Amino acid sequence: MKGLSKYILAVGLLALLACSEKTPTVPEKYTKVDSAPAIYPDYTDVTVPCNIAPLTFRVEEQCSDVVTRFTVGGKSFVYAGKEVAPSMSDWKSLLSQAVGMAVKVEVFANDGGKWKGYKPFSINVSGDSIDPYISYRLIPPSYVAYEKLTISQRNLSNYDEDVIYSNKLVSSEPDGQCINCHAYKNYKTDNMQFHVRQHLGGTVFVHNGKMKKVNMKTDSTISAGVYPFFNPKYDVVAYSVNNTGQIFHTKNPNKVEVQDQASDVIIYDPTKEIVAHVANDPDCLEVFPAWSPDGETLYYCSAYFPVSKSVPHVENMIRNYKDVKYDILRRSWNPETGEFGAVETVFAASKLGKSATFPRVSPCGRYLLFALAEYGCFHIWHKDADLYVLELATGKYWPLDAANSSFPESYHSWSSSGKWILFASRRDDTNYSRLYIAHMNGDGTSDKAFLLPQKESEFYDFFDRSYNVPEFMVEPVTITPHEFVEVVKGGAVNVKYSHGLK
Repeated sequence: MKGLSKYILAVGLLALLACSEKTPTVPEKYTKVDSAPAIYPDYTDVTVPCNIAPLTFRVEEQCSDVVTRFTVGGKSFVYAGKEVAPSMSDWKSLLSQAVGMAVKVEVFANDGGKWKGYKPFSINVSGDSIDPYISYRLIPPSYVAYEKLTISQRNLSNYDEDVIYSNKLVSSEPDGQCINCHAYKNYKTDNMQFHVRQHLGGTVFVHNGKMKKVNMKTDSTISAGVYPFFNPKYDVVAYSVNNTGQIFHTKNPNKVEVQDQASDVIIYDPTKEIVAHVANDPDCLEVFPAWSPDGETLYYCSAYFPVSKSVPHVENMIRNYKDVKYDILRRSWNPETGEFGAVETVFAASKLGKSATFPRVSPCGRYLLFALAEYGCFHIWHKDADLYVLELATGKYWPLDAANSSFPESYHSWSSSGKWILFASRRDDTNYSRLYIAHMNGDGTSDKAFLLPQKESEFYDFFDRSYNVPEFMVEPVTITPHEFVEVVKGGAVNVKYSHGLK
């Protein structure tokens, strides 16, 4: 009984101490500062979806104490401390009232016994909800080392993250394995794929909910399938096939140049297990296919770089890497006959002295989103790489100034509604690529982009992985990593080459 009495007394004291803690309050007297506070991540005046996880941030002003107030309508929540982390219940309450309006955020800092009140900023809340899930690859920015890779998925309404597949499950140092290029059909996971390279290599393909491993290399193609894009209406997938290489710079701020040294575009029929060429001009490098929303036009990138008769091809590319400039082309496709129409130039970036990559058509079919830089195809390492939008009906194009930065932007994707884009950027520390989200307006412009929120503001300070190939999903992958392992360990279906799909 004595032990129980002591326990009850201890619990009572803890409850008393908890009740005695003061609820944080905004100071009555303070000096106004005509600038917004320095916070990380920078969530000042961003536009967020009505179903996003709480935006946790820290105040980076020199001070001993901080009080932050969130207000919308007649409701306010006040938090104490430099780490500002609204609870899930508080955040949902704020967002539900602020749809179509803004949450007002006021930061007050105590510096040497005197309070300052910084200029309030807004978190604008859009009624356009965002797809509930995203997926991405997590990789060390080490260029050649990939002992630990995952393809992971994240719930955007909270902070939950799960591994879809990890190369550590079946690989070891003697038998290394790279994984890449996950993709989905119509943002759903019953038709999806990712590649396994080297040890137990092949393409892990989920076709109408059934898994298989596919060997997509044939004697008539450069390689197995690389960059994929599912046709949204028909049961085919477009791929590029590539031979790639890397060169490293000692002085150029673009540290790495990943070169597309040979590439074509193919189409794969997962029912017939056949592949056929779409584009294989020997004088061109052809890469990054992407279907239109109606499934009857295929976009891709092409750079004119003919094989030299006097200099070995790879050596020539290394010497003249800045001359490799990609245009965006397209070809119509007849699903009844399987035939492609004539080549059309959509955006002649090379005539502007630029290189355009990674074309992505908006779900409404009106806009084309792409990355533009001075040269090359792998813009994630190019500091000048920015996101651009092209209006397909008029040919007009413009940069997404509100989303871009002075550091690389690339690997972009549209949400299923076309109201949001997701992309990778190196703007935070120039070494690691992080994920940013931006709201898209009806006129093809965007609002200010915001960093993917995490539970603690210091998460990115210590996270030593880069995010790449971010994709939106309307549902999570429910196949477990160990179920994928069984497919990876098994035999592969060998595709056959055909001169057409019909």
